[in-house]
Amino acid sequence: MEEFTPVKKTNFYRRRNTPAYSFMAWAAFVLAAGFEFVGIYSLKQPLSVQGYYGVCGILLILSSFTLQKVVRDNDEDKFIKDSINANHRMRNTGAFTFLAWGGFVIAVLAEYIGLSTLEEPLYVKGYYAIAGAFLIVSCFVLQKTIRDNEEDNYHTNADA
Repeated sequence: MEEFTPVKKTNFYRRRNTPAYSFMAWAAFVLAAGFEFVGIYSLKQPLSVQGYYGVCGILLILSSFTLQKVVRDNDEDKFIKDSINANHRMRNTGAFTFLAWGGFVIAVLAEYIGLSTLEEPLYVKGYYAIAGAFLIVSCFVLQKTIRDNEEDNYHTNADA
C-alpha cells in the first residue's frame, strides 16, 4: 500500500471570503438601503415624518457598523489578553463599548417605536419593519466582510 505524504506549503493563508461572497455582502447592503430609503421616499406622509425615518435608517446603518466593529475588537482583544499577552491594551474603552450598544439600541427603538405609531396599514408597517431588520443584518455582514478582506489582504501580502 502506498503511503500518502501531504504537501506542506509554508506561509499558507486562506482567504475567508470568496469574491462572490463579498459581492453578495455589498449587494445585500445596497438592496437593504434601497428598500429602506425608497420606501421612505414613497411614504405618503409629511416630509417631517419621512425625515424621521430617514434619520432612523442612517442611525441604524452607523450604529450597526460601529457595534459590529466594537464587539469584534473586544472579542479579539479579550482572546489576546487571556491567551497571549496579559498586558494587552483593549482597543475600546468600556464607555465606548457602552455608547456603541446604547446607540444601536436607541436606533432600533427609534425605528420600531416610530413604526408602531405610524398611521399606515399593517402591511406598510411590516414592509418597514422587515426593511429595517434587513438593513441591520446586511450592515453586520458587510462590516465583517470588509474587515475580513482587509485582514486577509494584509496577511497574503505579508506572506508574498
